[in-house]
Amino acid sequence: MASTSGYKVFAYALQILCTLLALVLISFGIYILVSYDTNQIGSLAAYSYIGIGVAAIIIFLWGYLAAWRENVCCTVTFITILYVIMIIQLALLFLLTRSESTAASNLANALETTWEEELNSPGAMSLYENWFHCCGRGSPQDYIVNERLPPATCFRDHDRSKADNLIHTGCRVEFENYWQHLLSIFNIIGWVLVAVELILSIVSCGLCNSIRNDHRRSFY
Repeated sequence: MASTSGYKVFAYALQILCTLLALVLISFGIYILVSYDTNQIGSLAAYSYIGIGVAAIIIFLWGYLAAWRENVCCTVTFITILYVIMIIQLALLFLLTRSESTAASNLANALETTWEEELNSPGAMSLYENWFHCCGRGSPQDYIVNERLPPATCFRDHDRSKADNLIHTGCRVEFENYWQHLLSIFNIIGWVLVAVELILSIVSCGLCNSIRNDHRRSFY
């Protein structure tokens, strides 16, 4: 059976790993809110990632204190609250994973604003067109119906001398795929966080039992 110090080292290592994962999720949520003009669904997704991360960090601070003090009551409280938070995190992650496509579609709506800007101020779409190698909102036809020729950013290597260089993929679908990919990655990170928290809860149970045994032996 591992000693109390061994359990503490293992618990600290898991808590550090969980803290890093939680910070990644918080950063992603902040990135969504700060970088793009999100609607209600996009904002809810962002706040969900932030909430999962913040809740984890708060309980881990309690875990650090409980392990440092080697207090049975604090450790039991930590384990109990950790399980409650894990249940909440699982519910949020289930919803986030199930609604990945819907969230990606809503987050991609930021491109609609840029397209409106493009119609009033040519060049606004160049960032997306250079980034994703796409053209227009849905296709190059979007420029044509607005009585404009596709800009150089709609052509491979910006070479407008050949019609074959015209990119036919619209930016909306590419931007939506981008968000779908990002959400999948960070949902996986969230599931990994909960899995590590589960391991941490088991280790904390071992730590609690080891501390209790040490206290018993101290009476003899």
